[in-house]
Amino acid sequence: MSISFKGYKSDSLTFEAGEGLKAGMPVKLDSNGKAVVAENDDFFIGICTAIRDNWASVQTDGYAELEYTGSMPAYGFVHISAAGNGKVKVNESADTPYLKVIYLDTNSHTVGFIL
Repeated sequence: MSISFKGYKSDSLTFEAGEGLKAGMPVKLDSNGKAVVAENDDFFIGICTAIRDNWASVQTDGYAELEYTGSMPAYGFVHISAAGNGKVKVNESADTPYLKVIYLDTNSHTVGFIL
């Protein structure tokens, strides 16, 4: 038997979608309030879970998993930012928000965290 954190507090909001945004990517808001791809070193407000027409569903709370790049995150509170290309990375900048890392898969470079 395996464990799963999926579904934990997974709240979502709907935003107008910016160009290039796809499901599974970290999201930030542009100056017009559109959901756009969070690029390298950007803070992100959530994860895009679906695109329909010109609208994006963005998970803003709860458990999420994304591929990480660079150094492996640790368990616990970790500074994490977007890395570009739909991935995240450890970012030791004091300004970067802490996320609660509760799952790591080093084979697939996947990190699970609470938004």
